[in-house]
Amino acid sequence: MKIKGFTISEVLIAIVVIGIIAAITVPVLWVYKEQAERAGKVKKTYATISGALTLVKAQGGDYVFDVTGDEDLEMLKTWFNTYMKPFIATTKICYNEKGCWNEGNTKSLNGTTARFNQTGKGLGTNIITAVLTDGTFICVDGHRGYNLRDYFGVNITNDYGIAVTYDINGSREPNTIGKDIFVTVFTENGIVPAYKNKTKAEVDKDCSKTGTGYSCILKYLKQENSR
Repeated sequence: MKIKGFTISEVLIAIVVIGIIAAITVPVLWVYKEQAERAGKVKKTYATISGALTLVKAQGGDYVFDVTGDEDLEMLKTWFNTYMKPFIATTKICYNEKGCWNEGNTKSLNGTTARFNQTGKGLGTNIITAVLTDGTFICVDGHRGYNLRDYFGVNITNDYGIAVTYDINGSREPNTIGKDIFVTVFTENGIVPAYKNKTKAEVDKDCSKTGTGYSCILKYLKQENSR
């Protein structure tokens, strides 16, 4: 019995088809893998910060701020060293100086330089930055309540609060809010993600190529937002 095999042309066509399918599916799978890894890092660091600052309440019976100025480094340093530093594992801490944040400008999602950017230092005025043991950068900055509401989309009844921003991959690019840099706010209700009190439409608009990227943390944490 004669068995008919594939011709060279048929084999080449099959190889080309397989190659086309691979070219389409492999990048998609890679994107999904990167997104899953990023979401895992966002959630892990959020949990680390939230867990540390939850202990602030356990110590004082209420969330302790002791920060009544957005430009008082010494006051922020006292708060950080008392209520946050003991509960996070760091390899380096910088007090309003370079060495614990990316060297270039932090960018917003729309490509502009981020608000409160200090080149090479972090985001804010008279800030504290630190490097966690897993390489994550964090930035701590005291803010007036209206800044937290107007810029970060978080309602706070106190006159002052604290923004805690983190970069999940340290000095590596893209150093962009909403991609590898995410913003949280320490309020009288504990740590909450930026844009927590904005509408879904506002969140979607901000986490787009024309927005700041502050709201993107909600998409990774998959938290509900409400006014």
